[in-house]
Amino acid sequence: MDSEKLSEKMSDEQLAKALGRYQAAESLCMLIGIILVAAGCISAVLVHNLALLAVLVFVGVGLLVFGALPAQKKKKALLKQQMGEFFDAEREKLFGEDPETPELPIDREHLKSIDICTIDWAEISVENFHEGEHDGMLFSAANVSLSRTVEEKSGPNNDNWMTRTETLFTGLVVRCKGVRRVLPEVTVTSRFQKRAADDLKSPAAFLDKFSARTASGDSADSAVTAQLLEFVQAMEKAGGKLFGFAVRNGDLTLALETRYVFANVPPQLDLRDIDGIRKWYIASLKGMSDLLDIIKQTA
Repeated sequence: MDSEKLSEKMSDEQLAKALGRYQAAESLCMLIGIILVAAGCISAVLVHNLALLAVLVFVGVGLLVFGALPAQKKKKALLKQQMGEFFDAEREKLFGEDPETPELPIDREHLKSIDICTIDWAEISVENFHEGEHDGMLFSAANVSLSRTVEEKSGPNNDNWMTRTETLFTGLVVRCKGVRRVLPEVTVTSRFQKRAADDLKSPAAFLDKFSARTASGDSADSAVTAQLLEFVQAMEKAGGKLFGFAVRNGDLTLALETRYVFANVPPQLDLRDIDGIRKWYIASLKGMSDLLDIIKQTA
């Protein structure tokens, strides 16, 4: 679709067809690309055919880079161009306009400063960042991913090294200003252990899965009170699996592991259903509003 057509206002039917084409092309190229890369890796292990590995990986990566990614970019650009006004209007009705300079940024500098992850991470991706006000409380939120690059042994005899990207966190980060009523000045971070919801019902069990520290890094086990556990359980019930949170000068930063997409539509949504896009977007805003209400009540 050329830039002239992209700038024209489409009917829902036209938009549904265009988005459907891009989404189908993206999914097909991604599926075939992943299959080819996986087949190449399997062939290298089973038959030690490096030439076949090179061909399959080259074609697979080519489909991802030159097929799936361009289709994804065009899909996002078209969705923003055609429905951006609706998205902005709905978000601003609930939370107001985004400021030119955010007071509560969600970025590398802030997340490093509060030590939200006990494992050293190198890469950060921030999407769908918005700042606004809800019931008198200033907040910001974004979908965030934290990752690092690791090297590990590979090959039949573990005599080779391979580099891979390890994702440490994917989910929602929310910052709220001046909410401290119950929570102490503390940083709570995951120990990266498997757990169930029942693991968080007592301070001892909670501290087996999470660490609690002061801003200076000292142990703060005594800060894990019944009120703090109540806050954590409320967050998990409303938003997702707790990854960590920090309270600094009365301001809260909360990280939840979740597939929830803030102020946007998730990639798995069928974009041929334009009315469904509108309903989903409004529901995503309502989800944030509900989460902020619970934060005000329990934090």
